[in-house]
Amino acid sequence: MVQTPWGPLPWWVLYVPIGIFGLALGSFANVLIYRLPREESIVSPPSHCPKCGRPIRPWENIPLASWVALGGRCHGCRERISVRYPLVELGAGGLTVLSFAYFGINYAGFAYSILFVALLTLIIIDLEHWLLPFAITIPTAIIGVLGVLWFDLHGLADSLLGMLAGCALFVVLMLGGKLLFKREAMGGGDVVFGIMAGVFLGWKLTILMVFIASFLGTLMAIPLLLSGRDLSGRAVPFGPFLAAATLVCVFVGDDILRWYSNLIGL
Repeated sequence: MVQTPWGPLPWWVLYVPIGIFGLALGSFANVLIYRLPREESIVSPPSHCPKCGRPIRPWENIPLASWVALGGRCHGCRERISVRYPLVELGAGGLTVLSFAYFGINYAGFAYSILFVALLTLIIIDLEHWLLPFAITIPTAIIGVLGVLWFDLHGLADSLLGMLAGCALFVVLMLGGKLLFKREAMGGGDVVFGIMAGVFLGWKLTILMVFIASFLGTLMAIPLLLSGRDLSGRAVPFGPFLAAATLVCVFVGDDILRWYSNLIGL
């Protein structure tokens, strides 16, 4: 049984619909992953096979179930459909259930589920295209701001300072990298990501997020340096480290800050 504002309810009454909602978010994430880097509309044309152009009928577009029923192939041309599609849907469903289970059946559960699915989507797009699209980060930030203003998602002052910290840190890193390396080290997508994360994390955790992401990026660079690879260009996209660090800060960021404060005697 799960305690809710409407009294105790069996867990499946709540979390099965939430899981279905998460699978639907994952299906939409797949649309964003494919279309945004190609600068295609996410509305028109309707879903279709990228190989033969055949429109995907409603029963073929059911998250997870349709991929299994079709055997992972287009019903028309029999072109193989990447396993990434059901994996993204499954991942989004799991993250959505996790969000509502952790934050509750409320606006916070909804807002953080959007954040988590956005982070998953950004990871895949940045790995493939080195992009952090504004079409994902800005709407997600707006959802966070609405929660701050009307649903007590986060303290208003802390969120505003978080947005400022996220923007300022990445602007400094972007300008500093350009001066140091004589090339673009970061882009506007990283700056807006910092603003988005700042809404949900507040200023302290936003600073921690940047530190953790930089630490993870350094850990990745060490074996590349030892292997003798040329790192004069950007070796790996930074977005996945930012997304991973954001998730760490959401769940254990306060614990890390308390541990550090005790360590230095504050």
